[in-house]
Amino acid sequence: MRVNPEFRRNVWVQFTWTRLVVAPLVTFIGCYAFLLVWEPRWLQSISEFVGGSLIVGLWGTRRAADALAEEISGGTWEGQRMSGLGAWEMTWGKLLGGVSFVWYCAAIALLVTFWASNLVEAAGGIGRPPWQVAFDFVIGGMMAQAAAFAIALLLLRKAAQYRRLTITLAQSCGFLLYFFVVRGGFWTQSPARFHAVDSALSGGEAILPGISLDSQLFRMVMIAVGCAWIVLGAYRLMRTELQYRSLPWVWTLFLVFVVFAGAVVSAGTMDGWSARLAASFVIMVLLTYLSFFADNRDPVRYRWALLAVRSGKWMEVFSAIPWWVISYIFAAVVAAAIVWWMPAIVGVDLAGHAAPALRMFAMALQRLPASLVLVMLFMLRDLLVLLWLSCGPWRAKADIAGMIYVAVVYWPLAAVLWVTGGVRLLPVVVPIATGVPAVDFVPIGIELTFALFLFYARWREISRLKVRV
Repeated sequence: MRVNPEFRRNVWVQFTWTRLVVAPLVTFIGCYAFLLVWEPRWLQSISEFVGGSLIVGLWGTRRAADALAEEISGGTWEGQRMSGLGAWEMTWGKLLGGVSFVWYCAAIALLVTFWASNLVEAAGGIGRPPWQVAFDFVIGGMMAQAAAFAIALLLLRKAAQYRRLTITLAQSCGFLLYFFVVRGGFWTQSPARFHAVDSALSGGEAILPGISLDSQLFRMVMIAVGCAWIVLGAYRLMRTELQYRSLPWVWTLFLVFVVFAGAVVSAGTMDGWSARLAASFVIMVLLTYLSFFADNRDPVRYRWALLAVRSGKWMEVFSAIPWWVISYIFAAVVAAAIVWWMPAIVGVDLAGHAAPALRMFAMALQRLPASLVLVMLFMLRDLLVLLWLSCGPWRAKADIAGMIYVAVVYWPLAAVLWVTGGVRLLPVVVPIATGVPAVDFVPIGIELTFALFLFYARWREISRLKVRV
Protein backbone atom coordinates (compact mmCIF):
# COMPACT_ATOMS: atom_id res chain seq x y z
CA MET A 1 0.00 0.00 0.00
CA ARG A 2 1.41 3.36 -1.09
CA VAL A 3 1.42 5.98 1.63
CA ASN A 4 1.35 9.65 0.72
CA PRO A 5 5.05 10.60 0.98
CA GLU A 6 4.22 14.14 2.11
CA PHE A 7 2.03 12.80 4.91
CA ARG A 8 4.64 10.23 5.90
CA ARG A 9 7.41 12.84 5.95
CA ASN A 10 5.39 15.15 8.19
CA VAL A 11 4.53 12.28 10.54
CA TRP A 12 8.20 11.35 10.91
CA VAL A 13 9.05 14.97 11.63
CA GLN A 14 6.27 15.43 14.19
CA PHE A 15 6.62 12.18 16.14
CA THR A 16 9.51 11.11 18.33
CA TRP A 17 9.66 8.44 20.98
CA THR A 18 9.94 11.13 23.63
CA ARG A 19 6.74 12.82 22.49
CA LEU A 20 4.88 9.52 22.21
CA VAL A 21 5.67 8.62 25.82
CA VAL A 22 5.56 12.02 27.50
CA ALA A 23 2.12 13.08 26.21
CA PRO A 24 0.08 10.24 27.80
CA LEU A 25 2.31 10.16 30.89
CA VAL A 26 1.79 13.86 31.64
CA THR A 27 -1.93 13.44 31.00
CA PHE A 28 -2.18 10.52 33.43
CA ILE A 29 -0.30 12.36 36.17
CA GLY A 30 -2.37 15.50 35.66
CA CYS A 31 -5.69 13.61 35.78
CA TYR A 32 -4.68 11.69 38.90
CA ALA A 33 -3.66 14.89 40.70
CA PHE A 34 -6.83 16.65 39.53
CA LEU A 35 -9.15 13.94 40.87
CA LEU A 36 -7.46 14.11 44.24
CA VAL A 37 -8.79 17.65 44.64
CA TRP A 38 -11.84 18.12 42.41
CA GLU A 39 -14.83 16.11 41.24
CA PRO A 40 -15.00 14.16 37.93
CA ARG A 41 -17.48 16.64 36.42
CA TRP A 42 -14.80 19.33 36.63
CA LEU A 43 -12.33 16.99 34.97
CA GLN A 44 -14.81 16.44 32.16
CA SER A 45 -15.17 20.18 31.56
CA ILE A 46 -11.45 20.91 31.85
CA SER A 47 -10.41 18.05 29.54
CA GLU A 48 -12.96 19.08 26.95
CA PHE A 49 -11.79 22.69 27.10
CA VAL A 50 -8.09 21.79 26.97
CA GLY A 51 -8.54 19.20 24.24
CA GLY A 52 -10.95 21.25 22.15
CA SER A 53 -10.13 24.93 22.57
CA LEU A 54 -6.42 24.74 23.38
CA ILE A 55 -5.11 21.64 21.59
CA VAL A 56 -7.38 21.35 18.54
CA GLY A 57 -8.48 24.97 18.25
CA LEU A 58 -5.41 27.01 19.24
CA TRP A 59 -2.44 24.71 18.78
CA GLY A 60 -3.91 22.81 15.81
CA THR A 61 -4.70 25.94 13.81
CA ARG A 62 -1.17 27.22 14.45
CA ARG A 63 0.37 24.03 13.16
CA ALA A 64 -1.96 23.96 10.15
CA ALA A 65 -1.19 27.56 9.26
CA ASP A 66 2.54 26.91 9.65
CA ALA A 67 2.58 23.69 7.60
CA LEU A 68 3.30 25.41 4.31
CA ALA A 69 5.08 28.44 5.76
CA GLU A 70 7.83 26.23 7.17
CA GLU A 71 8.55 24.91 3.70
CA ILE A 72 8.67 28.42 2.25
CA SER A 73 10.96 29.74 4.98
CA GLY A 74 13.19 26.68 4.65
CA GLY A 75 13.50 27.07 0.89
CA THR A 76 12.14 23.57 0.15
CA TRP A 77 8.73 24.54 -1.22
CA GLU A 78 9.89 25.21 -4.78
CA GLY A 79 11.38 21.74 -4.92
CA GLN A 80 8.18 20.18 -3.62
CA ARG A 81 6.15 22.02 -6.26
CA MET A 82 8.24 20.26 -8.91
CA SER A 83 7.56 16.81 -7.40
CA GLY A 84 5.07 14.34 -8.80
CA LEU A 85 2.55 14.82 -5.99
CA GLY A 86 -0.87 16.04 -7.04
CA ALA A 87 -2.77 18.89 -5.46
CA TRP A 88 -5.00 16.64 -3.34
CA GLU A 89 -2.07 14.57 -2.05
CA MET A 90 -0.17 17.72 -1.22
CA THR A 91 -3.19 19.24 0.53
CA TRP A 92 -4.09 16.43 2.90
CA GLY A 93 -0.47 15.39 3.30
CA LYS A 94 0.43 18.79 4.71
CA LEU A 95 -2.88 19.44 6.48
CA LEU A 96 -3.10 16.12 8.33
CA GLY A 97 0.61 15.37 8.52
CA GLY A 98 1.50 18.81 9.88
CA VAL A 99 -0.99 18.46 12.74
CA SER A 100 -0.56 14.72 13.32
CA PHE A 101 0.96 15.11 16.79
CA VAL A 102 -1.75 17.61 17.67
CA TRP A 103 -4.38 14.97 16.86
CA TYR A 104 -2.45 12.44 18.94
CA CYS A 105 -2.70 14.74 21.95
CA ALA A 106 -6.33 15.54 21.11
CA ALA A 107 -7.15 11.82 21.04
CA ILE A 108 -5.71 11.46 24.55
CA ALA A 109 -7.79 14.41 25.75
CA LEU A 110 -10.88 12.90 24.09
CA LEU A 111 -10.34 9.60 25.92
CA VAL A 112 -10.00 11.49 29.20
CA THR A 113 -13.27 13.31 28.45
CA PHE A 114 -15.06 10.01 27.79
CA TRP A 115 -13.65 8.51 30.97
CA ALA A 116 -14.65 11.53 33.06
CA SER A 117 -18.12 11.48 31.51
CA ASN A 118 -18.53 7.82 32.53
CA LEU A 119 -17.45 8.70 36.06
CA VAL A 120 -20.05 11.50 36.17
CA GLU A 121 -22.81 9.19 34.92
CA ALA A 122 -21.77 6.47 37.39
CA ALA A 123 -22.19 9.00 40.19
CA GLY A 124 -25.74 9.79 39.06
CA GLY A 125 -24.92 12.89 37.02
CA ILE A 126 -25.50 13.66 33.36
CA GLY A 127 -22.51 13.65 31.08
CA ARG A 128 -22.34 15.18 27.65
CA PRO A 129 -23.11 12.65 24.85
CA PRO A 130 -19.79 11.17 23.67
CA TRP A 131 -20.74 11.45 20.00
CA GLN A 132 -21.23 15.21 20.32
CA VAL A 133 -17.85 15.63 21.97
CA ALA A 134 -16.16 13.49 19.31
CA PHE A 135 -17.90 15.46 16.55
CA ASP A 136 -16.72 18.79 17.95
CA PHE A 137 -13.18 17.49 18.31
CA VAL A 138 -12.88 15.84 14.89
CA ILE A 139 -15.16 17.69 12.45
CA GLY A 140 -15.06 21.06 14.23
CA GLY A 141 -11.31 20.85 14.66
CA MET A 142 -10.77 19.82 11.06
CA MET A 143 -12.92 22.73 9.89
CA ALA A 144 -10.88 25.25 11.90
CA GLN A 145 -7.52 23.78 10.89
CA ALA A 146 -8.49 23.58 7.22
CA ALA A 147 -9.60 27.23 7.40
CA ALA A 148 -6.25 28.26 8.92
CA PHE A 149 -4.38 26.25 6.27
CA ALA A 150 -6.43 27.73 3.41
CA ILE A 151 -6.07 31.32 4.67
CA ALA A 152 -2.32 30.85 5.16
CA LEU A 153 -2.05 29.48 1.63
CA LEU A 154 -4.03 32.44 0.36
CA LEU A 155 -1.96 35.01 2.23
CA LEU A 156 1.38 33.43 1.40
CA ARG A 157 0.47 33.73 -2.30
CA LYS A 158 0.26 37.49 -1.79
CA ALA A 159 3.25 37.92 0.52
CA ALA A 160 6.65 38.48 -0.99
CA GLN A 161 8.27 36.33 1.69
CA TYR A 162 7.47 34.33 4.78
CA ARG A 163 6.05 36.53 7.51
CA ARG A 164 5.14 35.52 11.04
CA LEU A 165 2.26 38.00 11.06
CA THR A 166 0.71 36.23 8.07
CA ILE A 167 0.68 32.92 9.92
CA THR A 168 -0.67 34.54 13.09
CA LEU A 169 -3.53 36.08 11.11
CA ALA A 170 -4.40 32.72 9.53
CA GLN A 171 -4.25 31.00 12.93
CA SER A 172 -6.47 33.67 14.48
CA CYS A 173 -9.13 33.23 11.78
CA GLY A 174 -9.16 29.46 12.26
CA PHE A 175 -9.26 29.67 16.04
CA LEU A 176 -12.06 32.28 16.05
CA LEU A 177 -14.04 30.06 13.69
CA TYR A 178 -13.67 27.15 16.10
CA PHE A 179 -14.31 29.24 19.20
CA PHE A 180 -17.52 30.88 17.98
CA VAL A 181 -18.96 28.17 15.73
CA VAL A 182 -18.03 24.99 17.59
CA ARG A 183 -17.46 26.02 21.20
CA GLY A 184 -19.84 28.98 21.05
CA GLY A 185 -22.98 26.89 20.57
CA PHE A 186 -23.64 27.69 16.92
CA TRP A 187 -27.42 27.91 16.32
CA THR A 188 -28.43 26.05 19.46
CA GLN A 189 -30.59 28.69 21.09
CA SER A 190 -33.78 27.55 19.40
CA PRO A 191 -34.79 24.83 16.98
CA ALA A 192 -34.37 25.75 13.33
CA ARG A 193 -37.50 25.57 11.23
CA PHE A 194 -37.46 25.43 7.47
CA HIS A 195 -40.18 25.94 4.91
CA ALA A 196 -39.65 24.39 1.52
CA VAL A 197 -41.53 26.96 -0.50
CA ASP A 198 -42.84 30.39 0.37
CA SER A 199 -46.57 30.43 0.92
CA ALA A 200 -46.95 33.46 -1.34
CA LEU A 201 -45.92 31.32 -4.31
CA SER A 202 -48.50 28.60 -3.72
CA GLY A 203 -51.71 30.49 -3.13
CA GLY A 204 -51.29 30.74 0.62
CA GLU A 205 -50.50 27.04 1.15
CA ALA A 206 -47.00 25.62 1.43
CA ILE A 207 -46.26 22.99 -1.19
CA LEU A 208 -44.41 20.92 1.42
CA PRO A 209 -45.06 21.06 5.15
CA GLY A 210 -42.54 22.68 7.43
CA ILE A 211 -39.68 20.47 8.56
CA SER A 212 -38.52 20.80 12.15
CA LEU A 213 -34.98 19.79 12.99
CA ASP A 214 -33.40 19.40 16.37
CA SER A 215 -31.11 22.37 16.97
CA GLN A 216 -28.13 20.20 17.88
CA LEU A 217 -28.55 18.07 14.75
CA PHE A 218 -28.92 21.18 12.60
CA ARG A 219 -25.74 22.64 14.14
CA MET A 220 -23.80 19.47 13.38
CA VAL A 221 -25.05 19.33 9.79
CA MET A 222 -24.03 22.95 9.19
CA ILE A 223 -20.58 22.41 10.71
CA ALA A 224 -20.04 19.28 8.61
CA VAL A 225 -21.09 21.07 5.43
CA GLY A 226 -18.87 24.03 6.30
CA CYS A 227 -15.94 21.69 6.92
CA ALA A 228 -16.44 20.05 3.52
CA TRP A 229 -16.49 23.42 1.74
CA ILE A 230 -13.37 24.65 3.52
CA VAL A 231 -11.39 21.48 2.74
CA LEU A 232 -12.48 21.73 -0.88
CA GLY A 233 -11.43 25.37 -0.93
CA ALA A 234 -7.99 24.47 0.45
CA TYR A 235 -7.62 21.87 -2.28
CA ARG A 236 -8.53 24.37 -5.00
CA LEU A 237 -6.09 26.91 -3.61
CA MET A 238 -3.38 24.26 -3.66
CA ARG A 239 -4.20 23.57 -7.31
CA THR A 240 -3.69 27.25 -8.05
CA GLU A 241 -0.42 27.28 -6.09
CA LEU A 242 0.82 24.29 -8.11
CA GLN A 243 -0.17 26.17 -11.28
CA TYR A 244 -2.92 23.86 -12.42
CA ARG A 245 -5.49 25.46 -14.68
CA SER A 246 -8.79 25.52 -12.76
CA LEU A 247 -12.18 26.66 -13.93
CA PRO A 248 -14.05 28.61 -11.22
CA TRP A 249 -16.93 26.14 -11.02
CA VAL A 250 -16.29 25.33 -7.34
CA TRP A 251 -16.54 29.01 -6.39
CA THR A 252 -19.71 29.32 -8.46
CA LEU A 253 -21.26 26.29 -6.75
CA PHE A 254 -20.26 27.72 -3.38
CA LEU A 255 -22.06 30.97 -4.18
CA VAL A 256 -25.15 29.01 -5.21
CA PHE A 257 -24.98 27.14 -1.91
CA VAL A 258 -24.62 30.40 0.04
CA VAL A 259 -27.68 31.90 -1.66
CA PHE A 260 -29.73 28.78 -1.01
CA ALA A 261 -28.50 28.36 2.58
CA GLY A 262 -29.14 32.01 3.40
CA ALA A 263 -32.70 31.81 2.07
CA VAL A 264 -33.44 28.51 3.82
CA VAL A 265 -31.91 29.41 7.18
CA SER A 266 -33.80 32.71 7.34
CA ALA A 267 -37.10 30.97 6.52
CA GLY A 268 -37.72 30.34 10.21
CA THR A 269 -37.67 34.05 11.05
CA MET A 270 -38.59 35.86 7.81
CA ASP A 271 -41.66 35.66 5.59
CA GLY A 272 -41.40 36.24 1.86
CA TRP A 273 -38.61 35.30 -0.49
CA SER A 274 -37.40 38.86 -0.85
CA ALA A 275 -36.78 39.10 2.91
CA ARG A 276 -35.07 35.72 2.95
CA LEU A 277 -32.78 36.65 0.07
CA ALA A 278 -31.72 39.81 1.89
CA ALA A 279 -29.27 37.82 4.01
CA SER A 280 -27.87 36.16 0.90
CA PHE A 281 -27.43 39.55 -0.77
CA VAL A 282 -25.47 40.93 2.18
CA ILE A 283 -23.24 37.85 2.12
CA MET A 284 -22.70 38.24 -1.63
CA VAL A 285 -21.60 41.83 -1.13
CA LEU A 286 -19.15 40.79 1.60
CA LEU A 287 -17.83 37.90 -0.48
CA THR A 288 -17.24 40.26 -3.41
CA TYR A 289 -14.98 42.47 -1.33
CA LEU A 290 -13.30 39.55 0.43
CA SER A 291 -12.62 37.69 -2.81
CA PHE A 292 -11.25 40.88 -4.34
CA PHE A 293 -8.72 41.35 -1.54
CA ALA A 294 -7.90 37.63 -1.68
CA ASP A 295 -7.20 37.78 -5.41
CA ASN A 296 -3.62 38.29 -6.53
CA ARG A 297 -4.82 40.93 -9.04
CA ASP A 298 -1.95 40.47 -11.46
CA PRO A 299 -2.37 42.92 -14.38
CA VAL A 300 -0.54 40.48 -16.65
CA ARG A 301 -3.15 37.79 -15.94
CA TYR A 302 -5.95 40.24 -16.68
CA ARG A 303 -4.23 41.18 -19.93
CA TRP A 304 -4.00 37.52 -20.94
CA ALA A 305 -7.71 37.17 -20.24
CA LEU A 306 -8.49 40.13 -22.53
CA LEU A 307 -6.28 38.67 -25.23
CA ALA A 308 -8.07 35.34 -24.87
CA VAL A 309 -11.41 37.13 -25.29
CA ARG A 310 -10.23 38.75 -28.50
CA SER A 311 -8.87 35.40 -29.73
CA GLY A 312 -12.04 33.49 -28.84
CA LYS A 313 -10.24 31.09 -26.44
CA TRP A 314 -13.12 30.77 -24.03
CA MET A 315 -11.63 28.06 -21.82
CA GLU A 316 -8.72 30.35 -21.03
CA VAL A 317 -11.15 33.19 -20.41
CA PHE A 318 -13.23 31.15 -17.96
CA SER A 319 -10.15 29.90 -16.11
CA ALA A 320 -8.89 33.49 -15.73
CA ILE A 321 -12.15 35.03 -14.49
CA PRO A 322 -11.49 36.47 -11.01
CA TRP A 323 -13.68 35.22 -8.20
CA TRP A 324 -14.82 38.73 -7.34
CA VAL A 325 -16.35 39.16 -10.79
CA ILE A 326 -18.49 36.06 -10.27
CA SER A 327 -19.49 37.26 -6.79
CA TYR A 328 -20.48 40.65 -8.19
CA ILE A 329 -22.66 38.99 -10.83
CA PHE A 330 -24.32 36.84 -8.17
CA ALA A 331 -24.97 39.91 -6.02
CA ALA A 332 -26.65 41.59 -9.00
CA VAL A 333 -28.81 38.50 -9.65
CA VAL A 334 -29.87 38.26 -6.00
CA ALA A 335 -30.68 41.98 -5.96
CA ALA A 336 -32.88 41.53 -9.04
CA ALA A 337 -34.62 38.58 -7.36
CA ILE A 338 -35.31 40.67 -4.26
CA VAL A 339 -36.91 43.39 -6.39
CA TRP A 340 -38.93 40.73 -8.24
CA TRP A 341 -40.47 39.53 -4.98
CA MET A 342 -40.69 43.08 -3.69
CA PRO A 343 -44.28 42.88 -2.28
CA ALA A 344 -42.97 40.87 0.65
CA ILE A 345 -40.83 43.83 1.83
CA VAL A 346 -42.52 46.58 3.84
CA GLY A 347 -41.17 49.89 5.04
CA VAL A 348 -39.45 49.95 8.40
CA ASP A 349 -39.94 52.91 10.74
CA LEU A 350 -37.67 53.25 13.74
CA ALA A 351 -37.96 55.51 16.72
CA GLY A 352 -36.00 58.73 16.79
CA HIS A 353 -33.69 57.46 19.55
CA ALA A 354 -32.55 54.47 17.47
CA ALA A 355 -28.91 54.24 16.40
CA PRO A 356 -28.05 56.27 13.28
CA ALA A 357 -26.89 53.15 11.42
CA LEU A 358 -30.27 51.46 12.02
CA ARG A 359 -32.14 54.54 10.91
CA MET A 360 -30.08 54.70 7.72
CA PHE A 361 -30.86 51.04 7.12
CA ALA A 362 -34.55 51.77 7.57
CA MET A 363 -34.29 54.59 5.01
CA ALA A 364 -32.72 52.18 2.52
CA LEU A 365 -35.53 49.65 3.04
CA GLN A 366 -38.20 52.24 2.37
CA ARG A 367 -36.91 52.63 -1.20
CA LEU A 368 -35.35 49.24 -1.62
CA PRO A 369 -35.14 48.91 -5.45
CA ALA A 370 -33.30 52.21 -5.84
CA SER A 371 -31.09 51.44 -2.85
CA LEU A 372 -30.10 48.06 -4.32
CA VAL A 373 -29.16 49.71 -7.62
CA LEU A 374 -27.07 52.19 -5.67
CA VAL A 375 -25.34 49.36 -3.80
CA MET A 376 -24.31 47.74 -7.08
CA LEU A 377 -23.06 51.06 -8.48
CA PHE A 378 -21.11 51.83 -5.31
CA MET A 379 -19.54 48.37 -5.43
CA LEU A 380 -18.52 48.90 -9.05
CA ARG A 381 -16.97 52.26 -8.14
CA ASP A 382 -15.03 50.69 -5.27
CA LEU A 383 -13.78 47.84 -7.44
CA LEU A 384 -12.52 50.28 -10.08
CA VAL A 385 -10.74 52.38 -7.46
CA LEU A 386 -9.20 49.30 -5.86
CA LEU A 387 -8.07 48.04 -9.28
CA TRP A 388 -6.51 51.45 -9.93
CA LEU A 389 -4.57 51.09 -6.68
CA SER A 390 -3.54 47.55 -7.58
CA CYS A 391 -2.14 48.61 -10.96
CA GLY A 392 -0.13 51.49 -9.54
CA PRO A 393 3.51 51.71 -8.48
CA TRP A 394 2.46 50.99 -4.87
CA ARG A 395 0.94 47.63 -5.83
CA ALA A 396 2.64 45.89 -2.89
CA LYS A 397 0.61 48.04 -0.48
CA ALA A 398 -2.60 48.05 -2.50
CA ASP A 399 -4.44 45.81 -0.03
CA ILE A 400 -3.74 48.05 2.95
CA ALA A 401 -4.55 51.18 0.97
CA GLY A 402 -7.75 49.58 -0.31
CA MET A 403 -8.91 48.57 3.17
CA ILE A 404 -8.29 52.09 4.43
CA TYR A 405 -10.24 53.47 1.48
CA VAL A 406 -13.22 51.20 2.12
CA ALA A 407 -13.16 51.98 5.85
CA VAL A 408 -12.99 55.75 5.39
CA VAL A 409 -15.14 56.35 2.34
CA TYR A 410 -18.42 55.18 3.88
CA TRP A 411 -19.46 55.56 7.49
CA PRO A 412 -17.23 58.43 8.70
CA LEU A 413 -18.45 60.69 5.89
CA ALA A 414 -22.02 59.46 6.29
CA ALA A 415 -21.85 60.17 10.03
CA VAL A 416 -20.71 63.73 9.35
CA LEU A 417 -23.63 64.32 6.96
CA TRP A 418 -26.06 62.76 9.44
CA VAL A 419 -24.88 64.88 12.36
CA THR A 420 -24.81 68.10 10.34
CA GLY A 421 -28.31 67.51 8.99
CA GLY A 422 -27.31 66.76 5.40
CA VAL A 423 -29.53 63.68 5.10
CA ARG A 424 -30.45 64.57 1.53
CA LEU A 425 -26.77 64.31 0.58
CA LEU A 426 -26.35 60.76 1.90
CA PRO A 427 -26.41 59.20 -1.61
CA VAL A 428 -23.11 60.97 -2.24
CA VAL A 429 -21.29 58.71 0.22
CA VAL A 430 -23.58 55.74 1.01
CA PRO A 431 -26.06 53.74 -1.11
CA ILE A 432 -29.26 55.07 0.46
CA ALA A 433 -31.99 56.30 -1.87
CA THR A 434 -33.84 59.46 -0.88
CA GLY A 435 -36.54 59.28 -3.54
CA VAL A 436 -35.11 62.09 -5.72
CA PRO A 437 -33.48 60.44 -8.79
CA ALA A 438 -31.16 63.36 -9.49
CA VAL A 439 -29.84 63.37 -5.92
CA ASP A 440 -29.62 59.58 -5.80
CA PHE A 441 -27.90 58.72 -9.09
CA VAL A 442 -26.09 61.81 -10.41
CA PRO A 443 -23.36 61.83 -7.69
CA ILE A 444 -22.55 58.14 -8.02
CA GLY A 445 -22.62 58.51 -11.79
CA ILE A 446 -19.97 61.22 -11.59
CA GLU A 447 -17.90 59.18 -9.12
CA LEU A 448 -18.19 56.07 -11.28
CA THR A 449 -17.13 57.94 -14.42
CA PHE A 450 -14.12 59.42 -12.62
CA ALA A 451 -13.11 56.01 -11.21
CA LEU A 452 -13.41 54.45 -14.67
CA PHE A 453 -11.26 57.21 -16.17
CA LEU A 454 -8.57 56.71 -13.50
CA PHE A 455 -8.46 52.96 -14.00
CA TYR A 456 -8.45 53.17 -17.80
CA ALA A 457 -5.63 55.73 -17.76
CA ARG A 458 -3.60 53.57 -15.41
CA TRP A 459 -4.29 50.49 -17.51
CA ARG A 460 -3.04 52.21 -20.64
CA GLU A 461 0.16 53.08 -18.79
CA ILE A 462 0.99 49.52 -17.80
CA SER A 463 -0.23 47.74 -20.92
CA ARG A 464 0.20 48.25 -24.61
CA LEU A 465 -3.05 46.40 -25.25
CA LYS A 466 -5.69 48.72 -26.65
CA VAL A 467 -8.78 48.01 -24.63
CA ARG A 468 -12.08 49.04 -26.14
CA VAL A 469 -14.52 50.55 -23.65
